[in-house]
Parts: sequence; structure tokens; C-alpha cells
Amino acid sequence: MAEARDAGGDAAAIRAARMHAQTQKAAPPREVRLVAHSNILYWWVVWLYGYVCAFATYINNVPVPFAGKQIKFFPEAWLGISYVAVVLFVIVFTNVRARVLHTFIIAALVALALVGMEWKWGLGSVFSFAPEVRLHMNLAFYMMMSTGLLLIWIVVVFGIDQLTYWRFHGGQVIERHRLGNAPGNVYDTRGMLMRRNPDDLFRHKLLGLGFLGLGTGDVVFKPAAAGSEPFIIENVWRSTEKQRRIERLLTQSGGSGQG
Repeated sequence: MAEARDAGGDAAAIRAARMHAQTQKAAPPREVRLVAHSNILYWWVVWLYGYVCAFATYINNVPVPFAGKQIKFFPEAWLGISYVAVVLFVIVFTNVRARVLHTFIIAALVALALVGMEWKWGLGSVFSFAPEVRLHMNLAFYMMMSTGLLLIWIVVVFGIDQLTYWRFHGGQVIERHRLGNAPGNVYDTRGMLMRRNPDDLFRHKLLGLGFLGLGTGDVVFKPAAAGSEPFIIENVWRSTEKQRRIERLLTQSGGSGQG
């Protein structure tokens, strides 16, 4: 009988714990903070690939004597060309917006251009100059470039970007500035509309790691007060998760998750 009572008590305790966990999960969060990151957030690809190139050069190199030192180069040109391609890719697609439809249009235009080149000149003759392109960076270049970019990335992402943030709490949205005398705006969340701009394929989905379930996004808020202008918070890290939390806060205060 005692064992039966103990088993019943354990089952009741488990049910109570589950109900408490579900209640806590369903309850809106007390506070959500959003940080608008600069585009330097997406440059992790460049410094990371630079270290990959440095490692490849370290384990497989051709030493070239110069000024009494042995300068190490990767023997094949494709490594340097690929590094330049990654840098150009990040520069272009962190500044040019490419929605999904735009991406398909660009791909179609590139395909048409390749077909036209093949019909007119033949792709073999067009790219016959490729073996003559010799682009090499030495080991020190990759290390210095990647380390410099990594330090800048850390300072900007975890320092400078964090100086300004938006705090959703107690029915208000408060714009905070940690440094300087810039005034912070305060908005009432009652009747506030929120929408998320369409994701950029390369910036949000690829460079922002959206394909891993993380991702970034641009979120627009429209206060209900007369004369209030909408404001946008760009490059919000893990934007999908934070959007859901804010939607629960807005619903509680009479706002809307869609505008």
C-alpha cells in the first residue's frame, strides 16, 4: 500500500511539473531585447575562410626566398582566387539586397549569358586564359588579414553594436543608448503593428546562417500613436525566435504581430 501511495505521489508530482512547465512556456516573456547589427556581422565568412587558407598554406607550401626569409605560398592559384571570390561575394551581397525572386532572375540572366557566349565564341575559348591567371597570397597575408578582421568583428558585433538596443518591457518599447547623449525614443506597444521584411537569400539565409535555424532578419514596427513613424531594426540575430517572443508580448498588450 505504501509503495502504491508513493507511485501515485510520484505520478502526481510529474504531472504537476509538466503543467508548470507548460504554463511557463505559454506565458509571455517579461522582456525582449533587440540589437540592430551592422553588416560586419556577416564578415565571419571572410576571416574564417582566411584561416582555412592559412592552414592549407601551412601544410602544403612552396617556400620562396625573399630578403633573407622563406616566404610560404600555396602551390596552386585556385586558393588565392577562391579567397578573392569570397571577399567579393560578401561585399556585394551584404550591400545589395537579393530576394528569392531576384536571385532566380539573376541566375536566369547568367545562364542566358553563358548560353550566348557558348553560341558566339565557345566557352572553351573564352576561359582558355584561366591557366594564365596566377593569384597567390602568402601565409602571413592570410594570418594577418584574418586576425585583423576577426578582431574588428568581435569589437563591432559584441561591442559597438550593443551600444544601442530596443527593450520591449511593460507595454513599452524603449530605445536605449549606452553611450553619448542621443535621446532614446519610447513607444507604447498598445496597438503596435509588427512585420518582418522578406528575408534576403544570401544575407539572411546564407551568411546569417538561416539554413541552420539561426538566421537574421529585418523587423519593422509601426506604433499606433498618431504621428509616430515606423522604425526598422535591421540584422536582428535569431530573428525568428525573437519575433515569436515579441508577438506574445504584443498580443498581451493589445498589439499585433502583423502589419
